[in-house]
Amino acid sequence: MSTDCQSDSCAIKKICSEMHKIGCGNDLSWLAVVLFVRNLVSNFSIFTDEQKSAMQRSVFGRLANNGSLDGKFEQIIDDLEVFIASNQATVAAEEELESQIKVTSSLAMVVNEFISESLSSEQERGKLLNAFGRETLEVLSEADDLEALRPKLKVLLKSMLVHYKEKAKEWERRARFLEQTVNVDPLLAPLHNRRYLESYLRTAIEQNQVDNSPLSVLMLDIDNFKEVNDTYGHQVGDDVLRTLAKIISAHSEKYGWFAARYGGDELVVVCAVSVDEALLHSDAIRLAVQNYEFKPRINGKLADGSIRFTVSIGVAGYQLGMSSDELLNCADKAMYDVKGTGKNNVAQFGVINVEPEW
Repeated sequence: MSTDCQSDSCAIKKICSEMHKIGCGNDLSWLAVVLFVRNLVSNFSIFTDEQKSAMQRSVFGRLANNGSLDGKFEQIIDDLEVFIASNQATVAAEEELESQIKVTSSLAMVVNEFISESLSSEQERGKLLNAFGRETLEVLSEADDLEALRPKLKVLLKSMLVHYKEKAKEWERRARFLEQTVNVDPLLAPLHNRRYLESYLRTAIEQNQVDNSPLSVLMLDIDNFKEVNDTYGHQVGDDVLRTLAKIISAHSEKYGWFAARYGGDELVVVCAVSVDEALLHSDAIRLAVQNYEFKPRINGKLADGSIRFTVSIGVAGYQLGMSSDELLNCADKAMYDVKGTGKNNVAQFGVINVEPEW
């Protein structure tokens, strides 16, 4: 700090004077706490405005209380530790972990049920075959000639074929359900989850190395999504995410592309087209989102007004030698370039776009 900065000097003297009045002016630890809560907390982005206000009220409330300062410092430090541990990033990480635990638990239950049903089906099939064998032997022992034997065996065989046909349909349904449980994001179905995205993208890169087919990645992120959550609540925020997922899914299914949730409100589309074509599709998606009138459901009822939201999209094309992580990071960087230049736009990795006319 410059020695000739009179305004800073006066501000610090004023703080020290106030601290002397409450009996802690000579303790630098108290000064650090006051300066932290008074000056730094308001600049942190990891806390909501409500959290910042609560933190300041808590600390200054304890200081304003008359009486001895004994034990107050420890109480304030405990309070600050709780506040700091409850920031948005930590809460989001805890929610993501809880979500993953639920998904893993659900997956374990489905797999266990699948295995149990497999064993039961094997036992049932064994019983059916044994019964078929016994009935066949009975037919053979009772038949007087081949002409009488043929229709009876035909009936038995037909019943076996019908049984296996119905079982095959049932197992196909169960297999599809198991695949969906393993590969689809639980919140944004039918979008795939990140684990399957990474596997799919590695396979797509391997295919590109074989036939040099075009491969591009779109990274999408909702603009000002935190404001939506803060204003309307996380339930409405989830509904906004689901709406975006439907728009992305519809576009991807139309062209046979792969769409997934990368994390949080970031979505990814993997498409077998050139970067130039991917940019055109990205702008079409951006406009579809921009023009969509989303009506939030609050307390179980549709609101009268609608919410308009937009997305920033980064596009990157695969270059020989890239890993799947590098390709995703390039699209992610392009998307953040859009965030830093006005949002609601599309950018190619390494290329700065002009503002859209809308």
